[in-house]
Amino acid sequence: MLKLLSKKLRRHLFTTPTHSQKAPFLSNLSCFYKWDYSEIEGYDNLLNPKGAILISEGRASDIYDTKKTFFLTQGSTTGILSAMKAVLNFGDKVLVARNCHKSVYSGLVLTGANVDWFMPDTKSEMCSKWGIMGKINPEELKDTFKLNQYKAFIMTSPTYEGIVSDIAEISRICKEYGVLLIVDEAHGALYNFSDLLPVPAIKLGADFSVNSLHKNAGGINQCALLHVSKDCPYDWCEIQNAINLFHTSSPSYPMIANIEANISFLASPKGKKEIESLISNIKKFKNDLEDAGFEILGNDCQDVTKIVLRLDGADCSKLSDILFDEYNIEDEISSEFCCLYLTGIGTKKSKLDKLKSALIDAKIKKFDKIRIDEAKIPVFQPYPLTKLQPWEAFNRDYIYVTKQNAPLMLSSEMIVPYPPGIGILYPGEAIQQEHLEFLSEDVGVIKP
Repeated sequence: MLKLLSKKLRRHLFTTPTHSQKAPFLSNLSCFYKWDYSEIEGYDNLLNPKGAILISEGRASDIYDTKKTFFLTQGSTTGILSAMKAVLNFGDKVLVARNCHKSVYSGLVLTGANVDWFMPDTKSEMCSKWGIMGKINPEELKDTFKLNQYKAFIMTSPTYEGIVSDIAEISRICKEYGVLLIVDEAHGALYNFSDLLPVPAIKLGADFSVNSLHKNAGGINQCALLHVSKDCPYDWCEIQNAINLFHTSSPSYPMIANIEANISFLASPKGKKEIESLISNIKKFKNDLEDAGFEILGNDCQDVTKIVLRLDGADCSKLSDILFDEYNIEDEISSEFCCLYLTGIGTKKSKLDKLKSALIDAKIKKFDKIRIDEAKIPVFQPYPLTKLQPWEAFNRDYIYVTKQNAPLMLSSEMIVPYPPGIGILYPGEAIQQEHLEFLSEDVGVIKP
């Protein structure tokens, strides 16, 4: 694909796009425009690859050791929806970890599958201290499978904060009970390329997994991959058909080329050296911050590229505000309990040094401004009380009620904080007391 795009095309194109590979109003993006073709003669088609894209995806499959690796130009969301559509039929039962991305909810609406929710760990000391959800407990999962039959189990690993579940054991249990395993591994796009990082889910028995190259692997926004295991019982053509339901009919060739180049770089000696350097710099960064009095999420976070930190006695959301306002540094997400800083290809030592200096300076000079008044305990979302399945609730009529009258009524709205895109409340679920702080004064509820 890169060779095709770099080859000078001597044609007068009267096709889409009509900008003639020029950028008259965005000259700084002229290179992007130069490669921006449509499905013209001699170029391959991402939705029915038979030439350069087929070859490139084949190389990716070899690199990732999969039955098939699909290129996606609309993010991991497309991969999640496609995997769900490929395996789930109307009325199938599916078990979903509650810390999954909202794209899974969309998949439930579109497939008509019936969901049961599975809660990750929220009770351990780590969860209480850091205010984050933990791993999937394999024994609890096995107990759930003993009581119910499911077509698939959908989970997230790593979590937003880098918590990695025991995929090997979860996969073994899924196979024991005949359950397909779909893993949202969007934030684990580097795992295939370093022994210093967790083993990729697809190598530990997952039937499907997705990676977002733009999360930490160096790709541009929306570049992603859908991996299909060699042991997956579905033919790759069936999965391609599912992808074609969701993917645009005009995929971006510059993005396809970016995916190809990104994977080639990661698999190269230079790419692997870059990852090793990143990990080494992050480990030094974390050690220095611990010496300065910060707490770093360590053993529970197997993904070293995620920087999750807290400062005893401090409100980390206030620390986040100070770093943004006074040091021009923006984190990925923060709460009273911790701050999350994402790193990846492109995070150089100088960038980490700037963050380290700002954090230490803020601790020394601004601690009075970030001091927490009293010890707080994180309140996790309650187990959802599902009255209507997502596909049932989607088109139901709704009314508005006051927040005070909302408890135990069925929500018609989706409450999804961004980031990380994890649903707190979905349509068809009963509004509980813990939800009220996230609601406006007028609440949309399903009409009785």
